[in-house]
Amino acid sequence: MLWRVQRMTRIQWMMMGALAWSAGASGSACSTGDDDGTSPAENETQTPDDEMGGDDDASSTPSPSPDPGDDDTSGGTPSGDDDDDTGTGERTLENCQTSIADDVPDFFRELFHCLEITLDGGSVLFHTVDLPPHRSYYYGEGDPNYEPFDYSRGSQYRPNPNEIVEQDITVMLPLNPISRGLTITGDLVDGMAGTSEYEYHGAPGGIALDGVALFHGFAAPGDDLNEEKYTFDAYNAHPAEQGNYHYHTWSKGPLEALAYSGYTTSTEPGVASVEIYGIMCDGTVVLGCTEADGSEPPTSLDAQGGHVSNIVSEDETVWFSNRYHTHVCEGGREFTPEIQYYKDCGVPMEPPQ
Repeated sequence: MLWRVQRMTRIQWMMMGALAWSAGASGSACSTGDDDGTSPAENETQTPDDEMGGDDDASSTPSPSPDPGDDDTSGGTPSGDDDDDTGTGERTLENCQTSIADDVPDFFRELFHCLEITLDGGSVLFHTVDLPPHRSYYYGEGDPNYEPFDYSRGSQYRPNPNEIVEQDITVMLPLNPISRGLTITGDLVDGMAGTSEYEYHGAPGGIALDGVALFHGFAAPGDDLNEEKYTFDAYNAHPAEQGNYHYHTWSKGPLEALAYSGYTTSTEPGVASVEIYGIMCDGTVVLGCTEADGSEPPTSLDAQGGHVSNIVSEDETVWFSNRYHTHVCEGGREFTPEIQYYKDCGVPMEPPQ
């Protein structure tokens, strides 16, 4: 179930991006078959609202698991290997395939794993097969990554009927996103799909640090994510009917990728010294109970746990300037964002009337 990166031309990438996001725009809300729904992504274009930082020095990219025998010729930073290092066939952060181009900003090159990332003009392109590099009930019995469902969490927990299936996902996000000028209040954030023109549309809505899809903070129309969360596995994730495994909330999966990059030691949500989960298709960064440098978030967050500030690493590298980001943390906002703060998300869209 592991994958080997195939290099694509710029035109092929753009065709894949357009196809992937046009499918989402045409209403590809997913259902887990057990009350799960999914998600979205939209867009538009204008002039940049924030600037990227920390992406000038291509030589500073760490390569956590370099493979001298890797046959990738993209000039990027490959890591991982198609061969299984565990001897069991289990997919892990050590052996999943990662290929990130040298001109991609540091935030992506230093933190993301198990996917391919390239830069195309004003867009960052992600390609993933969406196979989590950790164990899950949803891999199915007999798979090296299978583990039993954890019923000890309470009688309300039960698995949905789906299994993880390898995907072919391309996500495109703007390098310098443009704000919609929204004030995100409780009137916009209601946990329901189809109630606002500013919602994310299409699925997935973003990418986590471990190459797994991020979905938005609501289920399909008529479904309730507060009920569907009881189908989450031990990593707080589940697959939709199409087999696309995804996160809606905090998870130790992305934190394990963060620890693999050397940015945290604990991988327990709410305990880790730094909690970074991923990025949405419009450029909204999803953090946990901390800022990217380990400091505490302000108390004055909007209705989906978000605010605008510089996103800075512990060594004071400015990854993004004046970037909107949200926090998912027990006791605060539980799910990923619902409302798309920035205008671009994959392909251009018409502004709301």
